[in-house]
Amino acid sequence: MSEMQSPLPGDVPSYGVPHVQDQTPPVEPARLGPLQRLMGVIFSPGATFEDVNRKPTIIAPILIGMLVVIGSTLFFNWRVHPDWDRIMRTQIQKRAEKTGQSPTPEQIDQQVTLGKTIAKFTPVIAAVATPIFYLILSGIFALGMMFIQAKATFVKILSVVAWTYAAAGLVAASVTNVSLMVQDQETLNNIDPTQGVNVVPTNLGVLLPADSSGVIQAIAGSIDIFSIWYMILLSIGLAAVAGVRKITPKSTGAMVFGLWVVFVLIKVVWRALIG
Repeated sequence: MSEMQSPLPGDVPSYGVPHVQDQTPPVEPARLGPLQRLMGVIFSPGATFEDVNRKPTIIAPILIGMLVVIGSTLFFNWRVHPDWDRIMRTQIQKRAEKTGQSPTPEQIDQQVTLGKTIAKFTPVIAAVATPIFYLILSGIFALGMMFIQAKATFVKILSVVAWTYAAAGLVAASVTNVSLMVQDQETLNNIDPTQGVNVVPTNLGVLLPADSSGVIQAIAGSIDIFSIWYMILLSIGLAAVAGVRKITPKSTGAMVFGLWVVFVLIKVVWRALIG
């Protein structure tokens, strides 16, 4: 009768090896398409940004934002027909009065020509500036999220910023375009694009007299309905992608509105310096 062989020290029966299961949860796909996200940011931001947290997207909102900027700029030029020659000469005269300089007619003509050339490419410039603005703002928010100990990735933060400005920017552009359509020609002729287009009374600046100081105008102009709406949406979105349950929209809201206050203070100081 043969003797049973004992297992060698290195031989471990297969039934003795514990089966280690992969604990990494599967990546859940996005439930909303680009158009659904665009509308969702406006009507149901909480659920929409939760979907952004599952699957952040960047290209679609950036393209939408660029198209909105291009479309609104072209519509503005078509409706208002800015007299760039008159506008540029007025701006040059104002700068000359502030600095005490007297440019020659040749210098004025050169500056006017340059300004009119730049104005022709305004839609392209605005489109290129859109993703740059998204990236810079996302970088600022990424630093802020680090301070409140969030675990959001930069891609998710950028996706929140891009979808917020694509959706809310579409609404803002639509309201502005409708307002331009109902303005009379005299009002349209008095619009100076170099000073910002403020044809919709959405901020406190419309309540100020024309001779108000630059500092007061900077403060009043910053208190804007759309600006507040942007910040509320950003607060909801950043909380959704924070990666930490204790971080709520109140936490991110304090950060977003705090950064807005810093921005307003910088703008006020700048207006005070330039007079």
